[in-house]
Amino acid sequence: MKKQPPLRGFEELFASEESPCSEDLRDFPNLSRDTLTRNAKWFGLAGEYFVDSILFRFGHHTSELAEMLPADRMVYCSDIALRLQIKTACRPRNGYFHFNLKKGYHGSPSGVRNYEPDDFDLVALVALSENVVKFTTDRRQSHRIALSEIESLRASPCASFDRAMKDLVLSDALAETITLGGQG
Repeated sequence: MKKQPPLRGFEELFASEESPCSEDLRDFPNLSRDTLTRNAKWFGLAGEYFVDSILFRFGHHTSELAEMLPADRMVYCSDIALRLQIKTACRPRNGYFHFNLKKGYHGSPSGVRNYEPDDFDLVALVALSENVVKFTTDRRQSHRIALSEIESLRASPCASFDRAMKDLVLSDALAETITLGGQG
């Protein structure tokens, strides 16, 4: 039987990223800022999977998108496909979970920048330590979830998704009315 010798350099390409499975993460969310920052991608991924879980439980299918795209998921609702951007906060600060709606990373060559108007349709804000998600169509750069909202988000996990869907339908209907009105 022939054996292919390893090609120098390919080992790094196929090596999996080191898992954060370590004792220091077992105290989540009571982690140092450094530990949270060092594992930010893992917590972001946990937020994405949490959103998938919520949507799957309520009959909405999702599919993952490539990391270089501005949206994180496609959500299939009836016969509509929507682009979903997911932002995750690990713990509250001053009574709120804070979310910054920007794309990119501080250490990346392209830096951090604003989203374009057509980069996504919905936003999912995940308060990871509380296991809740809030959906919105609001494109403001700064969002927050108050600790006082947690119980209602937990009691009705898809209510904000339903509201966001209604907001999309209303904004689409308004856009169509404006377009039709402009044709005169």
